[in-house]
Amino acid sequence: MNLSSTFTSARIWAEDFFNLIFPNVCTVCQRTLVRGESVMCLDCRLSLPLTGMHKIQPNEIHERLFMIGHPIQRATSLFYYYRENEYARLIHDTKYRGRPIVGRTLAAEHAKELAADGFFDGIEVIVPVPLHFFKRLQRGYNQAAEIAEGISSATGIPVAEALCASFHRSQTRKNAHQRLLNARDVYSLEDISAIADKHVLLVDDVITTGATMLSCIKAIKSASPSSEISVYSLAITRLC
Repeated sequence: MNLSSTFTSARIWAEDFFNLIFPNVCTVCQRTLVRGESVMCLDCRLSLPLTGMHKIQPNEIHERLFMIGHPIQRATSLFYYYRENEYARLIHDTKYRGRPIVGRTLAAEHAKELAADGFFDGIEVIVPVPLHFFKRLQRGYNQAAEIAEGISSATGIPVAEALCASFHRSQTRKNAHQRLLNARDVYSLEDISAIADKHVLLVDDVITTGATMLSCIKAIKSASPSSEISVYSLAITRLC
């Protein structure tokens, strides 16, 4: 056995021993994960409510983000989000429970599938939807940026946190009209050089009414009208 194999065996043994004391569990069902599983167990992965939207262009994201003068190119989400469903834990852990690794891992895995289908062809930079400074300080990270980094790790496309956000109240539990008003003029471009004349992939954790994405799209297109915009979110809600 060579030195590399010895280290590999030692690492696997250490991981197994650590998981015996502090079990690594499925985010969805809370069952202990076995070797080779990450974030979710195989059973939960097989039942994940996938959208498959990358195979349908345009799709319902285009309809939700329709804005005269600011069309989007490609759009997709990994799975459908239902607030009371156990899969909502994937978003809650990513966003609120200090486990950005969940969103980053799922995005990286999904990005490999999307890349094989040409979804990222021509996209030059990934821009996450920003958090206000105080929200990011409180949370410790921006979940959209973590998702963007997951995509970047799988595709090699650079991430640029080119947008900034002014303070606004949470969109949670607001209706469609309230979300639109709450997100209006919240976002602005902080670094135009990062996106000027480029094809931008705008990334967020969840698309609900689309108000946040629309505000970010408006900010990008107002500063750089020639930029193209595609959209990615880890999840999307059903409006009906």
